Amino acid sequence: MRTTVLVPEVVVVAAALALLLGGRLLPRRRWVWLRLAALVAAVAALGLELWLGAAVGTLFAGGWQQDRFALFAKAALLLGLIVLVASDLEAGDQESGWSALPLAFLAAFGGMVAASATSLVGLWAGLELAALAAVAAAGVVARDAGSRLLVVSAVAGGLVAVGFAVLYAMAGSASLSALSIALRPSAVSVPLAFVVLLTLTGVVVRLALAPLQLAMLEGGGLSIGPLAAGALGGLLTGVAAVVAARLLGGLGGVNLTWAPWLSVVAAFAMVFGGLRAATSSSARALVAWLAVTQVGWLVAGLAVHDRRGSAGALLVLGALLLAATAAPALAMTAEGDVQLAGLRRSQPARAAALAILLLSLGGVPPLAGFMGQFAVAAELIRSNVAWVLAAGLLGSLLALFGVVRAIRQVYLDPGPEPARGGRARAQVSWSPVALAPAVLVLLYSIFANPISGLALQGAAALKLP
Repeated sequence: MRTTVLVPEVVVVAAALALLLGGRLLPRRRWVWLRLAALVAAVAALGLELWLGAAVGTLFAGGWQQDRFALFAKAALLLGLIVLVASDLEAGDQESGWSALPLAFLAAFGGMVAASATSLVGLWAGLELAALAAVAAAGVVARDAGSRLLVVSAVAGGLVAVGFAVLYAMAGSASLSALSIALRPSAVSVPLAFVVLLTLTGVVVRLALAPLQLAMLEGGGLSIGPLAAGALGGLLTGVAAVVAARLLGGLGGVNLTWAPWLSVVAAFAMVFGGLRAATSSSARALVAWLAVTQVGWLVAGLAVHDRRGSAGALLVLGALLLAATAAPALAMTAEGDVQLAGLRRSQPARAAALAILLLSLGGVPPLAGFMGQFAVAAELIRSNVAWVLAAGLLGSLLALFGVVRAIRQVYLDPGPEPARGGRARAQVSWSPVALAPAVLVLLYSIFANPISGLALQGAAALKLP
């Protein structure tokens, strides 16, 4: 395999550095050109990944690999990055200080590193880079929020580092393939179970860091901005899911030590996320808790630990990256939460796009979020864990209640009376940029069948049964 397959990674890193320098050198009024350049770079990286990443092989003496899982994961992360940059164009310059856009590119790069990792070291490096970049993006706008997130992220990183170190000592190698060979069912023991749960606890905290911490921070009046919220709620969640899938592929022989625990985590996330979504009083909190329910479905697919269950989890991951990265920008304004009542009148395109993204995050058929949930639900029934499915259905019903309430506010509540005359007409915004993520969600729904085939190939690359 030639090193040209690394060109998408080079483009992403180069774009991050160029945006960082451009943000320092160019005046703020010209930052729109930086955002357009960022969008072009993200689209170019995705196109190059689909073209060059179709090859299968390894580089650097087996330390880096390109397989169907890496291709699917990288394409999903880059698609989420594209949506994030497009939503930043719609949000405008709402963030003060140093732009968080380069950090979003670095978070995506961390996910690309983890997707092609063949060892615990590669997984750790990719996850830590993505986490630091996403938390730093939050700290750019709100230092207090970034400090709190950094503490939680550091604790999670410590758990992962300690767990990886002990797994390395037990297996005698940091390679994921060596890990799968050394940790057979006969190796199951209480110390091993403790180490595995310790490691997965750190990964799960990172997986839920964005939605859970975001909702808590916003409830305390700490706004981190739409771009940072998308990086935390979309990109970092996606990276953590990629790391979890890779790691569980190497721990398949000892799945008795972690599968029941992940099932409990999934059920809790689905029910708790749905309950909080049903009682959320703001649009951005609703988005955050809907993402929690989607994370629950994703974890449930991984807990099944077979090829079809993991393929369903990958389908959920793609839909989550599309919706969770863009929805914060549509749910927030420069003043805070967007006013849902009367939004259809003042910003019709934004109202339609937000409604589609909320419906997808809520798992409403036939949108993208539902496709992944349906695939996971089928595997939960086949694997005789119907209690997890029951928890998922309850959480989805609760989440649907919150989504319907928000959409009712958008389209049925009149909102404040607009000013009379031409001034009212001038306030109406038909920005087509807001519709871009909604269109991608609809396309993902339409092409769910071929995408599910690609997800199945990606799950097969993890050497799952």
